[in-house]
Amino acid sequence: MSSKFVTPLLLSTALSLGALSFIACGDDPNPGIPPTGTPSSSSTYIPPDDTPETVLTAIVFNDMGVSSALLTKVKFKGSITLDLSDSNTVADINAVRFTDIKFDIVNTSHTSSGKAETIVPLDFNSQALTTVNLAEVGLYTDLDANYSECGNYLLIVTAKATDGILESVSRDTIPFERPIEKCQVPESSSSEVVVPGAPLDTISIKVNTKTDKCLSIATGLASAEATGDICFKTVGSAGSVQLSSTTGIKFAVYSNTSNDTRLDDWSKNYLPDNPTTDSFLYLDGSLKEVFPDFLNEVDVFFVAIGPKYVRNSGSATDFYAFVVSELGTADTNGDITFTLLVYKAK
Repeated sequence: MSSKFVTPLLLSTALSLGALSFIACGDDPNPGIPPTGTPSSSSTYIPPDDTPETVLTAIVFNDMGVSSALLTKVKFKGSITLDLSDSNTVADINAVRFTDIKFDIVNTSHTSSGKAETIVPLDFNSQALTTVNLAEVGLYTDLDANYSECGNYLLIVTAKATDGILESVSRDTIPFERPIEKCQVPESSSSEVVVPGAPLDTISIKVNTKTDKCLSIATGLASAEATGDICFKTVGSAGSVQLSSTTGIKFAVYSNTSNDTRLDDWSKNYLPDNPTTDSFLYLDGSLKEVFPDFLNEVDVFFVAIGPKYVRNSGSATDFYAFVVSELGTADTNGDITFTLLVYKAK
């Protein structure tokens, strides 16, 4: 009986090659499955005490990425599963489980590292662990701790699994940024003039992705036009909606939840009494031209910044903030109806 889990070659052969190589056991002429979770070409970093990847593996990485990048924290998403679709290739399906998953962080120049943590610990001893959802275990990195440099980083996920007899090892990477703001020394504010935030007004806009492609904030209407301030694109059939703009607007999750107070952690049911541009915090480095699956961010505000907005100018022109105030259920095509509460200049 063959297995998708693999065994090392003879040690003498491996040493002659200078590194361990792996083959599948059994007499299957086409053993195993294609390698999964191959790191991107931007990453060659391998933790020095780690096991090399096996050429063939039953470990599958799905939808790995950053779910949100806040002022002090980056949260990760994705799932790590074991391919059990063909039970004939597993010696004992009840014995298949993960034995270890490591999360390492290094910058792309390999000169600095960080630290990733889970809110829910992974217990490999007390349960047969066959699926790990990064969002559910709360995988994140604190950008204010264990970092010495800013720039582009990689989260390196190394997963190990067993079928009760043999071990499989695979690795995937998620790129993210520690923004330059984290490395800048604040200038003296003794002579600065503090400009109060500009006041904001609110409008409510209903969107149905089956008929509406974009909306105009000026008119407060969504339409089938393919151009507008905020445009929507359904992805797949699960109600995932992607944000973009044809007027130069960029998007980010607001950073209020990352500061030291909870008094400004606004939501659809907890709104500022006198909203201004200062009510919604964000980092320039977090702004994206395309924001994937914004409905995945439950009950949080987004900021939308246009090219005409100038910070601390006393003007709210091209500054917007919005939250999903009502959310329907996606149909079989992935189309969904929702209502946005939008803040804009008065």
